[in-house]
Amino acid sequence: MTKITDKKLLDVLSAVAFADFTDYVHIDPGENGPVLTVNTTEGLSRPKRLAVAAIKAGTRGIEVKLYDRLKAVEMLARFTGLFADKGEEPSLDALMAALEEAEGDNAD
Repeated sequence: MTKITDKKLLDVLSAVAFADFTDYVHIDPGENGPVLTVNTTEGLSRPKRLAVAAIKAGTRGIEVKLYDRLKAVEMLARFTGLFADKGEEPSLDALMAALEEAEGDNAD
């Protein structure tokens, strides 16, 4: 069984919070208008894979769905104490430090 640690939680939440859609799709100008191309998943880093909720082929093409970024940011803020209990000063510094550390650990 995998041990859940603070760092692992921060890694997953950071991956979702900082996901960039251009890692998954590419928009090219086409002769008849923009053309959306889904990037290959080959070589996609683990943090980038963690941000993907689903990839599926449908009647209108391939759909790439990422997890909810705002929810991940909210969870990061709660995890790091940004949303402190009433009467306490929120700690934006704690959130930023944790996010910077997590991003540094997840660098490609």
